[in-house]
Amino acid sequence: MGWMLGAAAACLMGMALCSPARAASSCKLAQVASIPLEMDGNMPLARVTINGKPAHMLVDTGAWMSVLTRSSMAYLGLKAVDAQGELIGIDGTSRLLQTTMDSLELGNWRGRDVRVYVGGYGAFGGDTVGALGMDLLERYDMEFDLAHNVLNLFKPEKCDNDVLAYWSNSYNVTDMDNVRGNRSRIRVPVVVNGQTVHAMLDSGASITLLDEGVARRVGVDIAAGDGEKSRDLQGANGRRVESHIGTFDSFTIGDETIRHAKLRVSDLYTRVGETYVGSRLSTSYGDTDLYLGADFLRSHRVYIASSQRKVYFTYQGGPVFQVTGPARRWTTDDAKAGEETEPSAGPATKAEGQ
Repeated sequence: MGWMLGAAAACLMGMALCSPARAASSCKLAQVASIPLEMDGNMPLARVTINGKPAHMLVDTGAWMSVLTRSSMAYLGLKAVDAQGELIGIDGTSRLLQTTMDSLELGNWRGRDVRVYVGGYGAFGGDTVGALGMDLLERYDMEFDLAHNVLNLFKPEKCDNDVLAYWSNSYNVTDMDNVRGNRSRIRVPVVVNGQTVHAMLDSGASITLLDEGVARRVGVDIAAGDGEKSRDLQGANGRRVESHIGTFDSFTIGDETIRHAKLRVSDLYTRVGETYVGSRLSTSYGDTDLYLGADFLRSHRVYIASSQRKVYFTYQGGPVFQVTGPARRWTTDDAKAGEETEPSAGPATKAEGQ
């Protein structure tokens, strides 16, 4: 998706603004953009205009690429062709397509002839037509300030050794994992019940979600009755995924510890594993154990410093993990009338076979 990144960088950098810098430092935060967000349940939505038609797109740091839903094609007046790949989610896979938007407007950014992927059989509902992924976001530091419903994008200058939590002297910080072959992934170490777990910061996941096999490894066995059944989840491909609620003695990220944390638990990788390697092992695909979702972002102010490979965050109040919502409805062809499922982006959207 380099063609898309280059155009975005050139346009956005042209409207750089200055943000506060700390005293006695040459560090300067050049603000590239400030994108208003609208929260639909736990889904951070950005208003866009595609081919002159207003819509919303989910801001999804767990997806390495931006994607439109199949169901949005008619409304947007677009046609798609086979992209020779697969869209992978917690609910399995679907064929990946590709289309070209004549125009895309996001805040002050304008793009023309923007190619984007099309995938999944689910729909977000309303006028939400897809997700903005890391192909558009990875070149910038990102600040999620959901208390003020805004996503700020920054280009730090001479800030390698500076604290970038500019809003407060009270903050936590954790290093990002070194992820082989994909630096755009925002993966951090957390400690659950005394054991290190690899967590991806995923704004597209409405709630924090832990893999069932990992939960068993840290002492909570859902299959053995350690937990309670919860509402089904739904991934990008529109299929239902069973989940449970487990209680964990401790959950630590940076210097912040949550005692008796309740987390949603699901088998994240069986469906993908069956498709690609014929295995039902929960570890057969992926190297991420937990998806730190929008519930975490709602309770914290978070600065994702890709420039330093660090994440700064300050707790701002409210429940850190929301095992029961707030959720919003997705629509699918196979959804039962009157039933509600909680959307979750789950594992990072990925194209295979490119």
